[in-house]
Amino acid sequence: MRSDEQRDKCLDILIAKVQTLENEVAKLKGESFVENKISIQKDRGIEIPDTILVPNARPNEKESSQSDSGLENAIGTRWIGRIGALAIIFGVAFFLKYSFDNKLIGETGRIIMGILSGSVFITIGVYLQEKKNMGLYGQILSGCGLAILYLALYAAFALYHLIPSSLASAGMIVVTTTGMVLATRYSAYSLVAITLLGGFLTPVMLSTGQNQPLTLFGYILLLDAGTLFLASFKRWPLLAIASLLGTAIIYISWHSQFYTDTQRWLAFGIVLIFFLFYNFYILISQFDSQNDDTLNDAVYDQFLILGSAAFFFLAFFAQYRGEIVWPVKIFALSMAIFEIILAIIIKQIKTETDATIVTYASASVIFTVIATFIILEQRWIMPALAAEMAALGWIGLSMNLPILRKGAYALGLIVLILFGHDVNFQFEPFQKFIPVLNSRFLVCAFVVTCFYIFLYITALYRENLDREEYIVSKTVFVITQALSLILLSYEIHDSFLSSSPRHVMEWTDPNYAYQLSLSVLWAFYASILTGIGIVKRIRGVRMMGILLLGITILKVFLMDLSALETFYRIISFIILGLLLLAVSYGYNRFKDLIFGDDDQ
Repeated sequence: MRSDEQRDKCLDILIAKVQTLENEVAKLKGESFVENKISIQKDRGIEIPDTILVPNARPNEKESSQSDSGLENAIGTRWIGRIGALAIIFGVAFFLKYSFDNKLIGETGRIIMGILSGSVFITIGVYLQEKKNMGLYGQILSGCGLAILYLALYAAFALYHLIPSSLASAGMIVVTTTGMVLATRYSAYSLVAITLLGGFLTPVMLSTGQNQPLTLFGYILLLDAGTLFLASFKRWPLLAIASLLGTAIIYISWHSQFYTDTQRWLAFGIVLIFFLFYNFYILISQFDSQNDDTLNDAVYDQFLILGSAAFFFLAFFAQYRGEIVWPVKIFALSMAIFEIILAIIIKQIKTETDATIVTYASASVIFTVIATFIILEQRWIMPALAAEMAALGWIGLSMNLPILRKGAYALGLIVLILFGHDVNFQFEPFQKFIPVLNSRFLVCAFVVTCFYIFLYITALYRENLDREEYIVSKTVFVITQALSLILLSYEIHDSFLSSSPRHVMEWTDPNYAYQLSLSVLWAFYASILTGIGIVKRIRGVRMMGILLLGITILKVFLMDLSALETFYRIISFIILGLLLLAVSYGYNRFKDLIFGDDDQ
């Protein structure tokens, strides 16, 4: 055990070290000090200062001075310098024009002066950043120098015709590369913005009016590759968006000026390469284990995915002069397949669903709907949308993608609206009607089958549903039964209408048979539902059957009893009674099974 004297010495040593560290921190902050004398025992080998420097700061005055100097700091260190650089750029541009108009300096001399001044600005900017710790001011000067070099090369080619386009292009590529290197070295967003703008303006400023798509887009592809590398390396996702916008603008400019139908395959190849290029960038970024997606990064990725897909589709559409021909139809469907494949691939890479997967899936839904409306004729749109609903529901539930499930719900609503229109289809007076084997029944039956498939999928993957989606399976079940009963009822109606078109709506034998058939159909369908609910122990199905039985009973007692003739009335009541007895028997026979633990 240590003695009291040893413990006191240890405490003195610790206090001295803490005071020394505080003094060093205060000196680094450049604060004023007040000397305080303390008496501490000195241990051997340990320097304990007698004088402790205590920061003499007034917190209130410091906070107020910081708030007052914030605006001054922004103006003095940023905006004044930027405005000054912009003024110099305009001055150089005006100088080149003025000297050209008045022949003050030779053309070669003007270009040399421009190149030298731009190089000097860049050199001074690098020196200030490297040696003087003036990063922001150095970036302003370097950006000014890059802009002057772009102007000088442009003037040498376009205004004075001193150098050929190949040499001017090489010079601008060197300037662009220099700007990229400086932006990477000093993490200067402003430098890369100037460089990227100058890079995309290079083919515009140096255009000779000749159609050279391979050279043009080869250069743009190299520029985009460097930009996306920098965007990934420095975590600047906005650069990728700027790259896509610049590429789209360059393509639109070329297409409007030079495109002809003979260049269709060439133009398609160009936009295909850029589309694959941007999606490959998205795909590669998913393998980056250090890539922690923030909200901003997710927004940029979504814009890049949807923007590249829109650019590709609209460019292809424009290559066919805006006409909806079969290549465009097939292309829209192919885009839907490609986007969902990418969503599945990224889902295999990442265990959790993120914004990238959702965006690809959303793009697939959009192109699927577009393909449906432009490919199919009116009568095939509803079954196609129903099939898409089932497919999207399966993918959305099996892969746990909420956006696809919501897309399936939206398609289901559209299908319901179309079903209400198509099921009420009126056959022509002299058109031969074959029950079941007619176009209306087959199409609507296919739609109902898709709803049954969707119902089965929601039950199979019920654990993937969100809490607010639990009602979906019940809603789909009710919709499916309603559609089935409505379709069968219309089929019976049209069967009698085709055989006795004049009498089916009058209280004659055909109408009696029609009303009897409806009562039998509803009672039989309700009995089947109740039986399934008993066997499968599903209370909701049983309640649906009982509700339909109640509606049938009301129809029989309120309508059939008073309107039907005796013969039809007897049949209606006997069949209804037998079915009700069968349902009651099922309840009594299996009451222990029914009133146990139901599957809700």
